[in-house]
Amino acid sequence: MKVLRLKYEKNEITKKNKAIEVCFKCSTCSKFCPITQHVKKYNLEDSFITQLFEAEKPEALNDVWMCCACEKCVITCPQDANPTEVFTNLKEKSYQEGLAPSIVYRLVEQLLQESTVYSIKFANMIRKRAGLKEVKKNEKAVKELNVLAEKTGLERKEVN
Repeated sequence: MKVLRLKYEKNEITKKNKAIEVCFKCSTCSKFCPITQHVKKYNLEDSFITQLFEAEKPEALNDVWMCCACEKCVITCPQDANPTEVFTNLKEKSYQEGLAPSIVYRLVEQLLQESTVYSIKFANMIRKRAGLKEVKKNEKAVKELNVLAEKTGLERKEVN
């Protein structure tokens, strides 16, 4: 087994979780990862975590957005590393640098406009056909979400 030593001064993502330095790339996390198990391009030797270590700019990997944060990797890691936290940090950095998939920015925009990640107009068309009453935008929630977004740096980004 090869012990990976990461240079923290090079990658601020791993600074947030120094435990990742103990990763031996044993692939235990991959064996239980639902993405590795169900996405054909991955296997035990070429999983999320492998790509993370091999990438020059890991926050630019769109595949980090596939991590569903189920934490099976955390539970099964024999080295007590926390891959989920690393992926969460990568997603944060990816978003802030404009490297996230465009759907992420569209979902954030939708959330900040209507307080939901689905179109209320489209939902109401479906509800009408089903004989259900129309749902309305929750203006208070929109306002609160925008305040939170402003305070946390989750700013509106232009969708490419």
